[in-house]
Amino acid sequence: MSLSAAFYTHVAAALGYAVFVALLAVRGARTRPTALMALAAAATAGWGLCWALYDLDMVSIWAPLLAATIRDASWIAVVLVTLAACRGQNALWLKLVMLSAAVLAIDAVFSGLQLNLGSVAGITLDYQVTRIVTAILGLILVENLLRNVSSDEFWAVKSLGIGLTAIFVFNLVLRIPQFLTHATDDGLIAAQPVVLLISLPLFVMAAVRSPTLKLNIHSSRRVVFHTATLVAAGVLLQGTALAAYYVRTYGGATATILSVLVIFSVLVAFAVAVTSGTIRSALRTFINENFFTYKYDYRVEWQKFIQSLSAWDDGGIAMRVLRTLSELMGTPGGALWSYRDRWGQFMPVAQWSFPIELAPLGMDDGAVKVFEDESVAYVDLTAAEEGHAAALWRDRFPAAWLVVPLRYRSTLAGIAVLNPPRVAKSLNWEDKNLIALVAMQLAAYLVQEETAQALADARQLEEFNKRIAFILHDIKNTIGQLSLIARNAEQFGDNAEFRKDMVLTIEHSVEKLHELLARLRGEAGALPVAAAEGTNLTALIADFVARKRGIGVDIVMADMEAPAFVSLSDQKAFLNVLEHVVTNAVEATPAGAQVRIRIETGGGRVRVSVDDQGAGMTPQFIAKELFRPLRTTKGAGMGIGAYQAKETMRDLGGDIEVASRVGKGTTITLLLPSAAQQQRRISA
Repeated sequence: MSLSAAFYTHVAAALGYAVFVALLAVRGARTRPTALMALAAAATAGWGLCWALYDLDMVSIWAPLLAATIRDASWIAVVLVTLAACRGQNALWLKLVMLSAAVLAIDAVFSGLQLNLGSVAGITLDYQVTRIVTAILGLILVENLLRNVSSDEFWAVKSLGIGLTAIFVFNLVLRIPQFLTHATDDGLIAAQPVVLLISLPLFVMAAVRSPTLKLNIHSSRRVVFHTATLVAAGVLLQGTALAAYYVRTYGGATATILSVLVIFSVLVAFAVAVTSGTIRSALRTFINENFFTYKYDYRVEWQKFIQSLSAWDDGGIAMRVLRTLSELMGTPGGALWSYRDRWGQFMPVAQWSFPIELAPLGMDDGAVKVFEDESVAYVDLTAAEEGHAAALWRDRFPAAWLVVPLRYRSTLAGIAVLNPPRVAKSLNWEDKNLIALVAMQLAAYLVQEETAQALADARQLEEFNKRIAFILHDIKNTIGQLSLIARNAEQFGDNAEFRKDMVLTIEHSVEKLHELLARLRGEAGALPVAAAEGTNLTALIADFVARKRGIGVDIVMADMEAPAFVSLSDQKAFLNVLEHVVTNAVEATPAGAQVRIRIETGGGRVRVSVDDQGAGMTPQFIAKELFRPLRTTKGAGMGIGAYQAKETMRDLGGDIEVASRVGKGTTITLLLPSAAQQQRRISA
């Protein structure tokens, strides 16, 4: 005996709803609504089994008809109980219960006994009429449920309402032709279980979301994602086949060309969709928000986090940190700043698909101060409720989406700015917790990288100190030789004037070498204390510029009306730094262009800026190389000058700032505390 398509579809529906019953029994809450939902699913599974047995000629027709009534009655009971939980058992609810009981009782009698009371006004009074009335009653109850629940409750019950609406509408589609023609459509009968199977995921979703059912289902998001992709591919290919069949059948002479065009166009479109990061991200977002209690599978997210940090080798740890955070949030790039302790600034260290030119961020920057509140896990620049914090960052990066602070032991170690995600998403408490956890881990990686670099610098300086020790030994020998020459010259020189000049010259050299030797050994003694009134920096630099111009160096100084007094403990050390900066500026400036020195006061500091018109430096070189020891771009350089200048300025109580643009030039600014500001600190 050959089995019909209806047999297989009803068996599939029975199996699907039987699994749902098992899930509710094992993973659902122990509540009355859970038991009622399980009863409705069991009734649906029993109806499918009855139809399968009827197709095998093992039961009479009354069994599946009565089972259909029990099935609908069970789902109507679920709607009534849910409505009572939302709005209470008021007078309208009691009327709906009595009406439902009466309609379902009549339907059960007509279906079970297959009654036929004859025709009235051309209408045959049999179970077809009661089935139509039952379907209409179900739609009325679902409409009341969806219309009377609150906005918070609607999120939990909307899936249930959509699924039941589909079932009751199909019941009308099935029964109305039978009622009008009294002929059975085998295709619609076979399709009814398919409609119930399509509604089953909606019932599962409602059980997961409902606070009374609390169905706890765990399944791999990867499996759900690939399953959904396969289902979508199957539907698309089936639709493509139907379209191609239609074109081939009714397309005339060009039917073959059109059918091939349809098939390959859809296949190409499907391939583009599968490889599109935006579409894949949209599908993941839809699955996470609608099929799972939690948005993230934390085991998978943590594994992806570790793999991402380990996989990206280019660009160093900073780029890996930025890429990891971007991939986790589904964004196509961003920028990262890392805190430099000795600089007191956040320096740009990584940039990925972020077209805006980056600049350092100071600790006193208003946008950075937003993150002094440790409860701020991120700032969403697209959310209006973020207010002032979002406005500060939005003014600088109008096209960005998210600003994430990277904290290490309550200290801000870095800041990441992310591009908008591939698919718009709303962030909730779960996103906040995940971002805070990941940001803390990434901050630890940044701090470890900084520590490792500091250790590497210390080791390089240790090696450099070894070489200096050898140099000291050579200098000591030279001093001995020069001293011997000086003594011989005094004793054996013939020309008194020549002898005098030679002695003075040699003694001066010996004195300088002794001074250098003492400094290298750390025996230079304490630095002199600055006078209370300070040092006139304007006059000091003017004299420096005059001497430079006297030997042909093309350097100018901007006019300054009032003298600038600074607290300067060692003028010679400051002039050595200025000499280093000016020498580099002159070397970088092309012929015919001038090096310009400006002096500005304000904020308790005096700023000495040296401007050149050279090739400039990249932000990456400034952040990673410029002030690190033993780094140089000069063939004969030792790579210690910039590092020494930075350390000297810090020893003098000041600092160095750098602003540079490739192809435009560089401005090096030496900062010193003003004499008045230093005096106020001492007094305090």
